[in-house]
Order: sequence, then structure tokens, then C-alpha cells
Amino acid sequence: MNKLNIAIAAEFELCEKIADFLQNSGLEISQLSIVEIYPFNEEQGVRFNNKTVPQVAMDSVNWADFDYVLFAGEPTLAPHIANAVEVGCKVIDVLGVCAEISGVPVIVPSVNDEQINEILPHNIIALPNPQVTQTALALATLVQQIPLNQVMITSLLPASYQNAETVGKLAGQTARLLNGIPLDDNEQRLAFDVFPQTSHFSNQLAKIFPGLNTIFHAIQVPVFYGMAQKITALSDYEIDTERLEQQWQQNDFIQFEENLMTPVLNGEKESTEEAVKLHINSLTAVENGVEFWTVADEQRFNLAFLAVRLLAKIHQKF
Repeated sequence: MNKLNIAIAAEFELCEKIADFLQNSGLEISQLSIVEIYPFNEEQGVRFNNKTVPQVAMDSVNWADFDYVLFAGEPTLAPHIANAVEVGCKVIDVLGVCAEISGVPVIVPSVNDEQINEILPHNIIALPNPQVTQTALALATLVQQIPLNQVMITSLLPASYQNAETVGKLAGQTARLLNGIPLDDNEQRLAFDVFPQTSHFSNQLAKIFPGLNTIFHAIQVPVFYGMAQKITALSDYEIDTERLEQQWQQNDFIQFEENLMTPVLNGEKESTEEAVKLHINSLTAVENGVEFWTVADEQRFNLAFLAVRLLAKIHQKF
């Protein structure tokens, strides 16, 4: 295969994580570049194969220079995806901002890889929103095993789910409140509090599991990194929990845990890139259904790791 020219368009922190996974991916990469859809600070720089990755400003980028673009921008930046596709790039929409557009395939690696062929002729393929990715990976074997009537998902969103700026705000507010300094009256309180977030992702999950009836709820929590989900899946039939656990244990992307795993504990234990997984535990049978708890680092696993895996699978196909 020819060596690849790849661009990452994302916040600095996510660019670093994607670059790390690309370095360990086995892909033959001639040039890696950063497109600054979010400008970096002067001291911020990404390294790849012991070299500094060149950073390209948005007003001077030539998308035709790249074979693939890993794009992690908010919906207002989506026109840049169209510009890249127009000149022949294959774009992986890492945040799923195009996931509900007709004709754009939504892929979670290992769940629905057969739909990768649908990237043509549009040359856009989307990972879904991290809430959907985490749910799809956990449900994949269950959906294949038994018809489900309804699935209810409650996502506990960390500050990093929003952006790096929110992580900084949480840290600053925590320090201020611990030192007895009140927040401004009109300031959204992140520290030591929770509040609801909108979570309308049933259509994205339906592209992966057509006909599945799902309800998403989301709550912002004062955690820096790592997303947790409580999932309840109901059926007309009894679900074999032992079989489900065995199927999870056979999935390379999943670690079934005997002990309770939480986002903070997960972040402390997963200290190497190779260890990144979706962690599932607290599997319990309910009447005609099951409920369980999942935890993942939504930045490293749901975004960076799976985006690189998806790129590798696309490149194998084309």
C-alpha cells in the first residue's frame, strides 16, 4: 500500500491522543499534519515518530494534500468537511456531526464494519457521538442474541465530553470553591454539582441497529475525564446473562469487570495506550431484561482509539 498523508483537525488534547494511536497503528504514514480548526497555544505541539507535527492554519490549508482527514469539529465547522471531500479526501467525522445526514454511513468498529463500503461515493464516514459508540459496543452481542423492545441509556458526561475549555473551568471552579471564593451569579456551575444535558441520539443508533427503540438521557457531572453509562435493555424473552458475559469477554474492545469500575478509577488504572477498553460491570437480570454499567475514557477510547481503528479498516478496503 502507498504511504499515507493524514491530517488531524481537532482540539490539541485530542490531536495528541490520535497521533499516539496512529503511531502504534501499523499504518504506513508518510506525513502527519495538524489542521488548526481550533488554534493551538504557542507552547502546544504534537509529536509523531519523535518529530514535531506541522501545524497548518485554517486559512492556508489545502485539503488536496491529504488522503485522509480525521475531523473532530463542532457542527458549525462542518463546511470544512465538504471542502475536503470535494477535493478527494476521505473524511472520518470523529464526533458524528454528519451522522444523521442521509447517505453518510455511521460505523462503530467491530459492530457494523460491513457498512464501510458505503463510504463511496460521498467519501464521508462517521463515528457516532461517544454516547452512541459506547452504547453500540455494549449492545452489539445482545442485539444479535435476542429481540429487544426498548433500551434506556443514562450517560454521565465528564467535563472533557464538552471540550478542553470545560475541563479548565471545572478545575478553576473547584479550586475557587474550596478556597471559599463564590462563583459569579451568571456562571454555570460545574464543580460539586450536576445538571441535565440534551441527548437526542436515537437516530444515530438506529443507523447501526435499525428499528431499535432507544431513550437517551444525559447528566453533566463534576468529573474531568471518562464517561459512564447505566443501560437497561428490555425484551419479551428472558436474557441469558451468562452467555452475554461470555460474549463480552470474547470482544477485544471490551473488558468485563468483576469489581465496580468508575470513570476516575478507570483513568487511574489505564496508564498505557494498549490498555484502553470499554469496561462493563454490574450486570443484573431484571424482568425480561438486563441492566449494566459501562465506563470508558471517551477521549482516548471512543474518539481517538476507535477513529484510528476505523481509518485502518477503511484503508484495508480501499
